[in-house]
Amino acid sequence: MIISFCLISSLITCLPAPPASPAGAVDRLARQTDAGGDNDIPEPPKTFQKVSHPDELKFTPLEIKIPKPERIVLQNGLVMYIMEDNELPMITIKVLIRNGALNDISESGKAGTANLVTTLLKTGGSVKYPSEALDEKLDFMAVELETSTNYEDIEITLSFLSRDFNICLDILKDILFAPLFPSDKLEKEKERILETISRENDEPDIIAEREFRRLIHRNHPFGNPVYGDANSVPLITVSDLKQFHQKYFTSSNMITGIVGSFNKDDIIALLKETFEKIPGRPDTPTRLFPVDKIYNKSINLVDKEITQSVIRLGHLGIERLVPDYFSVILMNAILGGMSTSRLYDQIREQRGLAYDVFSYFTLSRNTGMFIVATSTKNESVHQTISLIIEEIQKIRENLVEESELQNTKEGILNSFVFRFDNPVRVVQQYMYIEHIGLPADYLETYRDNIMKISREDIRRAAQKYLKPENYVLLVVGDSRKFDKPLSLFGEINEIKLQRESRNGSDGLERNER
Repeated sequence: MIISFCLISSLITCLPAPPASPAGAVDRLARQTDAGGDNDIPEPPKTFQKVSHPDELKFTPLEIKIPKPERIVLQNGLVMYIMEDNELPMITIKVLIRNGALNDISESGKAGTANLVTTLLKTGGSVKYPSEALDEKLDFMAVELETSTNYEDIEITLSFLSRDFNICLDILKDILFAPLFPSDKLEKEKERILETISRENDEPDIIAEREFRRLIHRNHPFGNPVYGDANSVPLITVSDLKQFHQKYFTSSNMITGIVGSFNKDDIIALLKETFEKIPGRPDTPTRLFPVDKIYNKSINLVDKEITQSVIRLGHLGIERLVPDYFSVILMNAILGGMSTSRLYDQIREQRGLAYDVFSYFTLSRNTGMFIVATSTKNESVHQTISLIIEEIQKIRENLVEESELQNTKEGILNSFVFRFDNPVRVVQQYMYIEHIGLPADYLETYRDNIMKISREDIRRAAQKYLKPENYVLLVVGDSRKFDKPLSLFGEINEIKLQRESRNGSDGLERNER
């Protein structure tokens, strides 16, 4: 599964709808008291107020005590975040490698190498724990071992019972630093990936995701799937995996988080004993891959006989460390990032054109993407796209209402509390803050950074980062049934799909019409 710094965005910027107001309960209590009802009904607390609308309710700002794990750095450069959690006799270890799929795509041309390295850490075994023995041991101890590959990082997660810490730590060390990458396991995994790729064109949403990324990131590694394609995957060898591992799996290129039921002093001593024995190797500097910030309007169609058209509209976005980050996030939340957003209201609530519609910025150290995503029946494609463009123009041209801004801030800050309900999530946030290069006090200053954003900041961010005249539009749908021709938005580039083959053809033809 692909996880980009959209995953970092889900940890750091996911914005669910604010909880329902208790106004109904307050009004009922007030009415009973005013009417001289049952004497057992208490007077309303003085902090409660009679209001005519829930929006008039006032609440004391939530006081959040942000938990902070202990950070240590071993002599070989390995960074560790450690937090005790004795609720259950469990331990979770997360390891983040500070390089990902961008590196294999750009350096070897073999997209999918990093993904295969990560997968074979789990299925291929290691010198001390070969594949079958590793599977048996993990099953016997009920250990969960998960891996994921993203464009800019790799993540390995190991969860197990506290009593098995010593053996699980030994397993983790061996698969990280002495993996085997057996050729039979590699070939089996390549076959599985190619089979998955061969079925992609049956799924309109997958087509839209893949093709939209290619359109936005032309001639850049971001335009390639993390898992590779039918051209690159057959070319990947065991030697490629070993070279990638040797280059990037170094102790000083890792950030580790350990959460669970243990004695912190004991576990730090054991971690040092285990990992400081691993000699440090010269780091390969973490590379950024600059994106040419070119915005050209492009209207694209995948003509497919389906009843629901999939729509993607957007362009290049922002870097995660952009100074305007908080203005951009609030602006996007108002536009399409929350269930109370303008796009949601206009397209779903007011007109019933889509079940869901949302906008978001992918977040990475490189320039990401701005995307509006929805699906609608073929007969309302033109209307839906027009509404999206209209709302983007409105938020650029006009100041948002003060009440709209304040409600959005409250929704964001209400959701902020839930980032700390799980110790593993807490530690993971600190790992990514270090990986991305955010300030050390990012979480402590988050609320203040949200609250200081003004209506003028929102409009300024919209004018700077939204391009309603230079967007990329992709529709996967049946053009014969569209309410109006897609060509009304501009000249159409038709993308013709063919079945992805196993011999290396990418199965795509593109024609202007």
